[in-house]
Amino acid sequence: MNEIENSLCQIKKFQFIHEHLFTSGQPTAEQLKLIKEYGVNTIINLALTDDENHLLHEDRNCLEVGLHYIQVPISWDTPSDDQCLLVLDMIDHLVQEQTVWLHCTENHRVASLMYLYRQYYMDIEMPDAQEQLHKIWEPNETWTGLIHAVSLQLQGRKATRELQHSLMHADHFS
Repeated sequence: MNEIENSLCQIKKFQFIHEHLFTSGQPTAEQLKLIKEYGVNTIINLALTDDENHLLHEDRNCLEVGLHYIQVPISWDTPSDDQCLLVLDMIDHLVQEQTVWLHCTENHRVASLMYLYRQYYMDIEMPDAQEQLHKIWEPNETWTGLIHAVSLQLQGRKATRELQHSLMHADHFS
C-alpha cells in the first residue's frame, strides 16, 4: 500500500467497494486533495449542509482541486426510497467511466445504500453484503425500513429484467 492509499484508509469509516467506488464518512479539505490525487473524479455527498461534522464549502473545495461534486442530501430521520434509488442508479452509471467517492457525515447513510448496491448491482450474496454493512453500523429502525422498501423495488426490477430476458430468448417454435 502506498502513502496515499494508507492516508485514504484513515478517513473515517473508509470502505473500498470496487476499483471505481469508495465510501467514507466526511473527508476533510486536505483529504479531498488526496482523493483527487489518487484518481477519483467525482464526490457524491449524501449529507445535509447543516449536519454535524459537515465540511463547510465542500463544493468549493472540490471545485478548487478539480473534483466533480454532486450533493443529494438524504434526510436522516425521513429518508426517501426514491432518492436512494436515484443515487444507486447514478452511481451505477458513473462508475462505468469514472471513479467515485461517496460519503455522508458518518458513512451510515452510504453504508445502507452500499448494502443494496452490493446485492443488486454487484450480485454479492446477502450475508457478505450484510457483513460489510455491519462493519460500519447496525441500521436503526428507520434505515432498516428504508433498506427493506428499496430492496423490494430492486427485487421487482430484477424480476422484470429476468422475465423480459426469458421472453426475448424463448423458443416459441419448439
